[in-house]
Amino acid sequence: MQTGTCLQWINTYVYNKFLEILNMNKALISFFTLAILFVLSCDKVEYPNVGTVIVNESCDTVFSFSAATSNVRNVLVEDFTGHLCGNCPEAAYELEQLHGVYGDTLILLSIHPNTSFNEVQTGTGKYETDWRIEEAEQIFNEFYMPSSLPRLMINREESTPPFYFFNSNQLSTEVPSRMGQLADFAIKCSGNMLADRTICAKVEVEVLNTVSSTYNVVNCLVEDSIVDYQTVYPGQHPDYTGASDDTYSNYVHRHVLRDIFGHYGAVEGGAPLSGSIWGDPIVGSTNAGDIKQFVISSTPIPAEWDENHMYILSYVFDNATKEILQVIETKIGS
Repeated sequence: MQTGTCLQWINTYVYNKFLEILNMNKALISFFTLAILFVLSCDKVEYPNVGTVIVNESCDTVFSFSAATSNVRNVLVEDFTGHLCGNCPEAAYELEQLHGVYGDTLILLSIHPNTSFNEVQTGTGKYETDWRIEEAEQIFNEFYMPSSLPRLMINREESTPPFYFFNSNQLSTEVPSRMGQLADFAIKCSGNMLADRTICAKVEVEVLNTVSSTYNVVNCLVEDSIVDYQTVYPGQHPDYTGASDDTYSNYVHRHVLRDIFGHYGAVEGGAPLSGSIWGDPIVGSTNAGDIKQFVISSTPIPAEWDENHMYILSYVFDNATKEILQVIETKIGS
């Protein structure tokens, strides 16, 4: 091949390759441009405190709320208990009597910390249920609970600083003294369970009066009316008497903390976030009339949990004092 012809062939080859690469790059640029536009066009509704909801899309459904919320401040009593605690049913009974008086303005939550009173007696045929969860232990330790049970918190107000716990014989005076106060927040919640037993909910927090601290909202998963073993000492609960070994297989465990929700959508492509005892911050201003929304979801709940007795317990607390300022409980599917 002559030199001129060779150079011409090389130039033509190089030029054609250049055009080929250029066309490939154009195709790639077009592809990425279309991909970006597609992602942007598929964004879900943005909820103020959650971010763009892009995972667990089956939870991104329409939720309806009740027409009105009260400006009365509800009261939360957290009952630290154990299935081997023979004195604990007395506190549970006292709380149920108070609940009969105050109705839905008194919210109850039973918490099983990791103490000797909640040890699992595997292979014995009784006390084999493990009620303990990590979040229960975190709450127990955070608020300086002594190991002896029962212990109770009321709106997480300090009893004798730095302690937050009350004894069961204080309930009849401490609970009524907190009822009927006006609230700075109102909460609405609507939740459902999907076919795979994932629980989805939307929570709305309304600021009723302008406030200036920082606040979080926490959403708990609660199961009510679980029949299982419980130690009941004589005289501690009128419905359970006569067992020679103080053991009752038909005890009804009420308002049991099962889990704490995490919000979803914060991590692209990720699973719903695991819960935290501190929940999610209320972001932005907290002026009267402000409304904040949260979408929450669980991983599929265990088959043995009764979906007919599942509730979402939602509360707002002040970060500075840890005091709970409003709380509601919503039956899933209602």
